[in-house]
Formats: sequence, structure tokens, C-alpha cells
Amino acid sequence: MIKLSRFAHVFEMDDGNVALYHSLRMKPVYLSREAFESLQAWLASSFCNECEDAPSTIYNEVLELKKWKILSHNEDEDEKVLEFIKSQIPEPAISVCYMILSEQCNLACKYCFLGNNDQEKRSHFSLQNMSVETADKAITFFLRQLNNSGLDFEKEKAVVIFYGGEPLVNYPILVYIAEKLIQLQKTEHCLKNLEMSMVTNGLLLDDKKITKLKELGVGVAISVDGFTEQENAMRVDQGGKTVFHKVLEKIARCQALGLNITLSVTLSEETIKNRENIIRLLRQYNIGALGFNIMMSSDTFALPDSYSDAAAHYIIDEFVQLRELGIYEDRIMRKLDAFSKAKVYFSDCAATSGGQIVIAPDGQVGICHGCLQDKKYFVSDVDDKAFDCKSDETYIEWSQLTPVNHEECLGCPALGICGGGCPLNAMYLKKGNTIHSIDTRFCSHAKMTLDFLIHDLYRVVSERKMQNA
Repeated sequence: MIKLSRFAHVFEMDDGNVALYHSLRMKPVYLSREAFESLQAWLASSFCNECEDAPSTIYNEVLELKKWKILSHNEDEDEKVLEFIKSQIPEPAISVCYMILSEQCNLACKYCFLGNNDQEKRSHFSLQNMSVETADKAITFFLRQLNNSGLDFEKEKAVVIFYGGEPLVNYPILVYIAEKLIQLQKTEHCLKNLEMSMVTNGLLLDDKKITKLKELGVGVAISVDGFTEQENAMRVDQGGKTVFHKVLEKIARCQALGLNITLSVTLSEETIKNRENIIRLLRQYNIGALGFNIMMSSDTFALPDSYSDAAAHYIIDEFVQLRELGIYEDRIMRKLDAFSKAKVYFSDCAATSGGQIVIAPDGQVGICHGCLQDKKYFVSDVDDKAFDCKSDETYIEWSQLTPVNHEECLGCPALGICGGGCPLNAMYLKKGNTIHSIDTRFCSHAKMTLDFLIHDLYRVVSERKMQNA
């Protein structure tokens, strides 16, 4: 008996036609409304025991639907697909290292997920910056994890992200680590395609630092919330004063000195009210890439229920404009890459793939930089020569947090492109939640993005048909 797969979903196109889509095979099949109705009638009849029984008017469409498992005739076919996909979940393998140069920050943004906006949490941050001795041990520890990862570094990148707090609080150690890694590239094959970057609020940049960062090849992502003081009203210093005008001055200096920066844009409620402002910022400062960050809830910062949908709409609308300008936006591009390759996207975060280490200034090693305040899920230190993420319980646990392992996610059309949200945000959304709970804030983004991608591909296919007609 032929039937629709449990992973099959129907999308209505604007012209009345439809797309059928298998959430784990990820190839939409577009049908005319007439063909879809004929398909429904055939599936409801007693004449659909084999695909070869399909009426001649929809025979080719049925074969295409069978190819992508949207139609199945074996009772256990869906379970076999799911079992195969689960078998492809990667085991922990370190390729990313967050170097926390300092836990201190010169800002106290009101939405800070690390806790710099809360005096009690801030009191738990170490005053001790990373030392040269700890930096040396951190580099050695990271190299050991890379070499133990089993990854092919002819193709894979080793990634070092300088982070905080504010990394420029400890700028000399940033330079020390970057220069040492560059030197080690001559002898360490795992560093062949090394990528170094820094996430910063930018306020401590000056001409000397900008020039040096450019020389070292350290990518610089400057955090902003939009293009107006009002949109950046929650980005404040420790005295509560807004700093956006100062950030713009630093962006201008980077531009003047030839340092190509990217933007890390936190989507405040004010930011998503105006879709043109961020475009003006990118154009004015000739910025070619950015990434949008959806704000996170915490025990000290709550978001309204309407925020998730509004932020998801904003990201999609901006993406349409940005691609016309040739500007790369990281968040949607990761999902577009999975969709275009029909390859399940297991994790939207290096932590939930078991792929990153976070090294605190004192040498403690954890899996998520969002846990700096209480060091939860910090499981080792840089003196631990025996650490192996593949056998560590915490890394194994986090590497299995993919949506394909969540029963409540299996019926979602965005299952294959989602990658899951943030375990910490999921934990804070509701009392009693854990890292195994669903980050529902992220669900809107994943579902709306899939809907956009399916409709956008249909537009492209339709336009090509018209051109070839």
C-alpha cells in the first residue's frame, strides 16, 4: 500500500500549486494543483498498491515522489530512513576553540546572556586575565584535541575565536596566541587552514590594534544592535550610558585603515521594527558580511512571546535584500547550504556537535562559553593530557542534542535544516527545563526559513521554465 511518509509535508505555493517535501531527504517536489488532487485521489483509492499502478497523468510525479521517499510502500521505510540519519550523527570531534582572554567586560548590555548585566553574576567572573603560561598550555591542549579529532585538515578548518568578556581587555595575550599559532602553522598540519577571529564590542580598538589585527589576519566581528542609538539602547557601559556613537567611530577607523570587519547584530525588539536601518549601516561602512543573533532569555532577562516570530520575519526579509547587495548573512546561509545539498543539518552550534572547547582565563575547559559565569559543563583543564572528548560524558551528551533525537521534533517540517537552538536558552525558557528541552524561540526561525527556501526555489524554477519556454 502506497502512502505519504510520516516525514512528508505539503506547502501551498502562491499560485495554487503545491510542494511535497520530506523533512529528512530535503528535496521538494513541485506539483500542479491538478496533479496533487489526482495524487490524493489515487492514494485514497484501492488501486495504489505499487507506484507502477499510478495513473498515467501523474506517473512521472509518483516516481519522483518515491525517489525522495515522500511516498513509501514499506511499513518500516520511515523508520529505516530515521535510523540511517541517526547513524550519521557525528561523534564529538574538536575543531573550534574559544579562547576566553578575559571574563571582564567594559560593557553591561541589558540582554547579555553571559550575565554581565547582573551584579550578582558579574561578581562570579574572574578578575584574572589569561596569562602567557596559561595561553601556552591552552594552545598545546587545543593542538592535542585537533590531532585526536580524526578530522581531515586538508578540508576542515581549525578555528580559534578570541572571546570574553571583552577580548581586547587582554589584547597582549591575543597577539601572543595569534603569533604563536601562525608560527606553528609551519609544523602543525592540523593548523593548515587555521581561521582566527574575534568577537568584540570594538570600543578598545585603536589605530595600532587595528593595524596589528589586520597584519595577523584575525577576523574582527563588531557587535551592534542596529543603526540608531534607539536600536542600541540596551548596549550600555557599566554606568548605563549608551555607546553606539563610539562604536561607529571605531567602525569608521577600521574602514579607513583597510580592516574588513563583519558585524554581529543582536536583534533587539527595537531593531526588528525597521528593516532599512541595518542596510544603511552596511552600505555606509562598506561591510560585506554579518550574522544575526536572536536574543536569548535568561533568569534575569525575559522576552515577549511575539519576539521569536518577529525576529524570524526580520531575518528572512533582510536576507532577500542582502543577497541582492552581495552581502553574506551567516544564519540563513547555514540553512540554505543544508537545503541546497539535501544534507541534514544536525547542529547549529559547535557546542551541540561536541566540536568545540572553551578555555577560561584560568585554564578550565568547557563546552559552552555561555556557562562562564558558573562554569557548569566545564569538565577539564589545560593540564589534563588525558582528556578525550569522544569518551567524555558531557561531550557525548551535548553531541546528541540534535533535533533528530527529539521525539517532539520528528513531526516538524524543518527537522532537516534546523540544527536545534541553544540548550542554555531552552533551559531558561521555563521552570523545570533542562538542556534537553526544546529551544522554542528557535522553532519559528527554522520553520519560517524552510517555508521561505521552498517558495524561493519554486520562484527560481518557475522563472527558468518561463525563460526556456
